[in-house]
Amino acid sequence: MLMYDVEEFWKFDMRVGLVKDAEKIPRTRKLIKLVVDFGKEERTIVTGIADQYSPEDLKGKKFIFVLNLKPKKFSGVESQGMLIVAETEEGRVFLIPVPDEVPVGTKVW
Repeated sequence: MLMYDVEEFWKFDMRVGLVKDAEKIPRTRKLIKLVVDFGKEERTIVTGIADQYSPEDLKGKKFIFVLNLKPKKFSGVESQGMLIVAETEEGRVFLIPVPDEVPVGTKVW
């Protein structure tokens, strides 16, 4: 296992976000476009879990996102962050919901 200094971890800006809207990206098998509220801003985030979850599984729920990644386009949609999930060695993905009482925009560490 590759080891990192804790200072590397602190570089990531992870926040709680509320998925306001989610829709499958046409002509793709795995991509879902999310509109996520972080309190002071909304962002578009693309996630590749549509083979295991539907947009309805995500709408109205809070999750943890990484915000300070360089934007990247997926099927013409710019993603401005990344959804954090758990994944088994076999490729099974698990969503990690955040309790309702945790405010949108809360920093995660």
